[in-house]
Amino acid sequence: MLSPSQPLFSIVIPLYNQQLPFFQQALESALNQTYPHIEVIVSDNHSTNDAPAFLTTIQDPRLRVVKPPEFLPMVRHFQFAADQATGDYISFLCSDDWIYPTAIETLADQLLANPKAAVAYCEIENVDHKDITKVRLYTNRKKSGVRSAAESLTELLHSRPFFAWIPGGIMKRSAYEQVRYLLDGTITYAFDVALLFKLHEHGDVIYIDKPLAKFRVWTAKDGKLGGARLLENIGDLGRSCQLLEESPRLINYLPNGVNDITEWRAYQAKRWIMALLVGIITGTIDAQTCREGIKTIDKHISPNPTGSIALAALIAKPQIYVVKPALNLLYRLYLSIQYRTKRGI
Repeated sequence: MLSPSQPLFSIVIPLYNQQLPFFQQALESALNQTYPHIEVIVSDNHSTNDAPAFLTTIQDPRLRVVKPPEFLPMVRHFQFAADQATGDYISFLCSDDWIYPTAIETLADQLLANPKAAVAYCEIENVDHKDITKVRLYTNRKKSGVRSAAESLTELLHSRPFFAWIPGGIMKRSAYEQVRYLLDGTITYAFDVALLFKLHEHGDVIYIDKPLAKFRVWTAKDGKLGGARLLENIGDLGRSCQLLEESPRLINYLPNGVNDITEWRAYQAKRWIMALLVGIITGTIDAQTCREGIKTIDKHISPNPTGSIALAALIAKPQIYVVKPALNLLYRLYLSIQYRTKRGI
């Protein structure tokens, strides 16, 4: 066990009307950390369900419950919640996710041994929303180690499976203070990518190739509050790319400069075209949302004439009625293979 004299780590849990069993698991995982010097901050964004009453039953000196003066949009609530932290390091934990008991200690060991690091993150298990013991696939999966900001950013923009660093990620407080403005609401939901990109301006990056966190996979169709965010997420990704292009330091980190960002934009356009297709064949979005998504990709990320034209033709009547069952079958087969091999997508 590390000494309580070690730096304080803050685990920040923004909360709003989360399903109580999911929130209970998240809070329990935060309080069960083996690292001894933590504070757990739950920021209740004026919840109207049974979560606030549950919080009154928890008697733990490490837990601090706060509430913004008024209801805040999601990203601004994350900013408010993190601003309440007093630790030297800050970790976001969404109220439906979960971290292993050794998560903070494992990453703390690395952060304290490498004071130039601004952020550390880990492999993440993407799990079934009803049963977090059922791992669907893994996110990240690469060699453990300390990377310079240039090495890490180049690696991220050339990695084809998508990356994530929340839950399980930890950022130095001084670095957070430099990037907190990204949570002012300009980016509506997908602020995690923007934060990770900009944190590269403030130090090295540590990655641990070990699952230390679980991300609950569910959507509005499963009952997730505010789960229908597809168009906003596409726009947010475009704004994250713009942050890269507006930062001379980040551009200088890349071997091919802005061309690497252009290439990443093109890859993300293809990825989101596929996401729209999946939405259509699984019934999570309708044809009109798909058409709006195509326009949003072309405007905010990168034009993809071939993919856009093909998708627009596919969702037109009557051919969608013919191909949708076959595509749905192929998609389920693809997911089955992914889940069996636990690969990232």
